[in-house]
Amino acid sequence: MTKKDYMKTIFAFSLALICAALPAQEAYEIASAMPRELPVKHARFSLSYNEGTELPSWLAYALTPEMAKATGTVKEKYNEDPLVSTGSSSPKDYRDAGFVMAQLVPAEDMMFDLKAAAETYLMSNIVPQKVGFNKYLWKALEPLIREWAKEGNTLYIAAGPVLADGPFGTFGENKVAIPTRCYKVILDTNGERAIGFMFRVNTSTGTLKSFALSVDEIEKITKIDFFINVPDELEEKLESILDLSKWNFEALKQ
Repeated sequence: MTKKDYMKTIFAFSLALICAALPAQEAYEIASAMPRELPVKHARFSLSYNEGTELPSWLAYALTPEMAKATGTVKEKYNEDPLVSTGSSSPKDYRDAGFVMAQLVPAEDMMFDLKAAAETYLMSNIVPQKVGFNKYLWKALEPLIREWAKEGNTLYIAAGPVLADGPFGTFGENKVAIPTRCYKVILDTNGERAIGFMFRVNTSTGTLKSFALSVDEIEKITKIDFFINVPDELEEKLESILDLSKWNFEALKQ
């Protein structure tokens, strides 16, 4: 063995020891790989990009109590996602289209890390929504989820449009699909609770509770397996039950 080969062997062995000593990355938020979609990993969120619709089928992230409590500001600048090798949608697609560029991961959830907050304005994190739905339901849920995270446990969250509903109408040069439904699922492994929400995007009224479903029900609709890294027994237990009493819907009124 040459000295060069010996040093390579020592380096590889040392790297293996370092990796073994590092804490395991649970990544409980990750959903299943989707056929013919592009997996993308950013600083604090991951997604599966569907080129045919120019939308993500799911986007997932972990929201810790510290992240939920963080405040700050970041420039609201929408950009194409350079990590989508097939090309993402563009802000130009939305000009005069009649839709809000709605974030799946809200920037407010990422103020703990300003790089990650800036990445929430990448077009891979954007879906088209009508103003009323976005303002009165979609964005109303976001601060409530932060209050739930502030209670002390990390929440694992996935969200997206229901691409199983297609075919869709489109708009813009890139032919961005117009989804008819959007969802959000939330898992708290330490608190042993889970909840999902399914919205029709032409809706702008109703209580958030009225849109709640079990994660299992959301999986049946979307054809997506959520939280695949959670131990099977715990995943099956939490995803099958919807217990609204475990979620404080009055948190923002306190």
